[in-house]
Amino acid sequence: MAENYVASHFHSIPQDKAPEILNLIVEIQKGDMNKYEYNKEYGVLELDRVLYGPTFYPVNYCDVPNTWNTGDEDPLDAVVFSSMPIIPGALVKGRVVGIMEMEDNGEVDHKIICVNAKDPRYEHVTHVDGLTPYERKDLKTFMEIYKIPQTGRDSVKVGRFLGPDEAYKIIAEAQEEYKNKFLK
Repeated sequence: MAENYVASHFHSIPQDKAPEILNLIVEIQKGDMNKYEYNKEYGVLELDRVLYGPTFYPVNYCDVPNTWNTGDEDPLDAVVFSSMPIIPGALVKGRVVGIMEMEDNGEVDHKIICVNAKDPRYEHVTHVDGLTPYERKDLKTFMEIYKIPQTGRDSVKVGRFLGPDEAYKIIAEAQEEYKNKFLK
């Protein structure tokens, strides 16, 4: 191995069942106020910041390895609905049920919506409409307000919740963008 080699889940974890089931790495667990980002240089999670306002993540927030979002120049983001928080750094299988359109500081930053594929309490959910109204409302409200104390109002705009077929298209595009950026 090279002296400066850093193992990275970003490149090493395949998406062998995509687009229906994604291999995800939890960055932020449900209920947390700490915002972590995956540090690609060191191959670990790094504390980016503690949220500025009195709010917490209503879902587990994840990185989608082997994808690239040209809108924000990062891997795709996914949220995972699960009965319990999942520790940061854990690998979780997310069954894709939809997508939430989002713009963050003028950059396209849609969120892939998943349910924990190994949580029996979510096995009946196959479409974003199968989530309870409060689960969708909590996610939308959180995304609209969590940056207000830091960057002001209207820095995040949330659009529609769309079903899995729309999410599959975004995932396929992000996998192609990954190949174009890293494998050519």
